Amino acid sequence: MALHTSSADRTLRVGAWVTVLGLVFTLIALLPLVFPELQLPGVLWFLSMLTGVGLLIVLIGLVQAARQRRSRS
Repeated sequence: MALHTSSADRTLRVGAWVTVLGLVFTLIALLPLVFPELQLPGVLWFLSMLTGVGLLIVLIGLVQAARQRRSRS
């Protein structure tokens, strides 16, 4: 593992974790569709929006990495 990680690498890792967390909340929020007797709070729908936020963070990290590589060349 590299001793020095760039800001783009950290941004990509954070974005990946936020996306995975959002996907978990999405799966939990969809459980009442499979089990109708299950009642979950509506805040889970808002937490499932973390999926899109995480994907946006990943895209920002990809742009940062591309700019860093271009500036090194």
